Amino acid sequence: MHFVLARGERGPLPELTVATFNTHWGIDMKARPFDVVGTCLDLEADVLVLQEVWRPHGGTGYVDQIAKATGAEIHEVPFMSDTNRAKPRDLVLPEGPEGTVGLAVVTRLEVSSALAVPLPHARGDVIDKRHGLLVTVIVDGVAVTVAGVHASHRPWGSIPQLRCLDRALKDVGSPSMIVGDCNMWGPMITWALPGRRRAVRGRTWPAWRPHSQIDHVWIDNQLQEIDSKIGPAAGSDHLPVRVRLRIN
Repeated sequence: MHFVLARGERGPLPELTVATFNTHWGIDMKARPFDVVGTCLDLEADVLVLQEVWRPHGGTGYVDQIAKATGAEIHEVPFMSDTNRAKPRDLVLPEGPEGTVGLAVVTRLEVSSALAVPLPHARGDVIDKRHGLLVTVIVDGVAVTVAGVHASHRPWGSIPQLRCLDRALKDVGSPSMIVGDCNMWGPMITWALPGRRRAVRGRTWPAWRPHSQIDHVWIDNQLQEIDSKIGPAAGSDHLPVRVRLRIN
């Protein structure tokens, strides 16, 4: 059956599903591996932003399994060596070359551009240089930019980093969102990013007894949330976040 639009009538607005999950190196609080791949596949996201993505020996890791299972491509930036003192306390590293830990954006949509954006250093952060990842995807012919982030946990260190990403997104000009572990509560980010709003609301940390939301999707006024959820505990200290968005 074919539908004919009247003059001036718009067709169905394009939609996409976005999710974020801090994978905690793929291990639980006792340094035991958990099913990162299954957790991420259950999110059924068109764009998936992952933090603390571990690549032992700098080689393949669970992020590659996720991409293979979904036919997606990976855009990734390492933040540190896995020998950094920020590693989980009980984790015993495998023998061999150093591995990496960083931020990844995994998407099964067409990508028109991807850019790593250096973020301001937060005083006292054990990670010397953090980046955001600006990945522009094409949704039914419309460009949408996702800024993946893992902001600093240092007191107030995340606010300048989120503002930096917001400025970078404004330069791009397409409908956009900031997605990831922001290490900051929603009301403070609302104050810092007045042109954006929370697409998902719910406690995400710590996973076993969550009392705060620090994992977010911050959208501009060209996007509209349709439905959203906080996922169940999977092994990480964070809960996953998922939202379905419509492009206005």
